[in-house]
Amino acid sequence: MNLELLESFGQSYPEENDGTLDSGSVALTCAFNRHGTLLAVGCNDGRVAIWDFLTRGVARTYTNHVHPICSLSWSRNGRLLLSSATDFTVCVTDVLIGDLVVRYRFPSVVSKVQFHPRSNCVFLSCPMKHSPVVVDIVKDDHRAAPTNGEVGSCRLEWPCAIQCNVFFN
Repeated sequence: MNLELLESFGQSYPEENDGTLDSGSVALTCAFNRHGTLLAVGCNDGRVAIWDFLTRGVARTYTNHVHPICSLSWSRNGRLLLSSATDFTVCVTDVLIGDLVVRYRFPSVVSKVQFHPRSNCVFLSCPMKHSPVVVDIVKDDHRAAPTNGEVGSCRLEWPCAIQCNVFFN
């Protein structure tokens, strides 16, 4: 066999660094949107920076949290960004306008959040020491996701009113 031919396909990393994205603070988590054009970066100071990956510049910065960001998730249509932080909150932000759509407070740190793959109004949150919770933003409803183990129930503090039906089309 040709050893030189096999070695050229065995490399799984780039030969040189293409560049860096500097946000001014330590990046803890990141997530690309569905098309790969925007990169959301969660920082240790509670900021979320949206990078335009094509121009490599910051498009927007959000300060919806006061503690480090744990998890980020884009909605299917790319308009909403879901973020969780160690301040026990989960925020849904409209990326185009830059406004906070809704904020939920959990009884513990939410280590992971994820939008439903087909619905922009449903997401899963995984708080520590509690069952995972499926949240429907439009119906203002939540339910514990089925699990095999015994963990405590999760109770959310809901916002007074949600006027965000325009975002979920």
